[in-house]
Amino acid sequence: MSNLCAYSLAIMPPSTIAEEVRGFKQNLRDAIGKSYGSANADGHISLDGFDAAEVDYPLILAEYTKLVSPLTPFELTFSGFADFDRANFSAFYIKPTDDSSNAIRERTQAIMKGFDKKFKKQYMQKWADESKNPHMTIGRRLTREWVALAHSLFTEYEAGFLCESFAIRKYNEKRRQYEVIDTILLSGQKIAGEQISLF
Repeated sequence: MSNLCAYSLAIMPPSTIAEEVRGFKQNLRDAIGKSYGSANADGHISLDGFDAAEVDYPLILAEYTKLVSPLTPFELTFSGFADFDRANFSAFYIKPTDDSSNAIRERTQAIMKGFDKKFKKQYMQKWADESKNPHMTIGRRLTREWVALAHSLFTEYEAGFLCESFAIRKYNEKRRQYEVIDTILLSGQKIAGEQISLF
C-alpha cells in the first residue's frame, strides 16, 4: 500500500485578501506573544478533506474536475469576525455572509452528491465534509482568553470577490502546511466528452 497523503478541497481568496489575513495572523501572534494553531497557514475556506495514495491522485483530480467544472462562479462576501467556542480550544475566524455561506454549501453538496461512492471507497480515506459552517480561520486551538483578545483587536471587516475556482491542496510534511497543487475553474459547463463514459 502506498503512503497516504492528506489532501483538501478549498477556496483560496485573491492575493489582496490573502495579504490582509496574513496581517491579522501576524497581529494576533504579536498580541499573544507566541505562535498558535493556523498562524502560518494561508487564508482559505476548507470544503472537504481526505487521505489518498499519491499514485491515485490524477484519478481523483479528474473526478473533482468533472464535478467542479459545471458549477457556476459566485460572489463571496466576508462580513465581520466570529468564533467557535470549544471546551478546550476555540477558533477565531472571518465570517462569510449568509448568502455566501449558502452558495458555498450548495456547490459543495453538489460535489458530495455527485461523487461516485465506489470510486470514493476505492481511492479515498478519512473523507470529511468541512463545508457545513464555511469560515476563513485566523487562529485555531486558541484559549478563550486569546479569542477575547482577538475580538478586541479585530472588530470590523468587509471584503469580497468573485469566486471562480476551487483549489486542491496537499499537506507538505516538511513545511507542515497545506500547499495548493491544482486549481479547478467553476465554468458552469460540463466537461466535453463526459457523456462518452455512459456508453
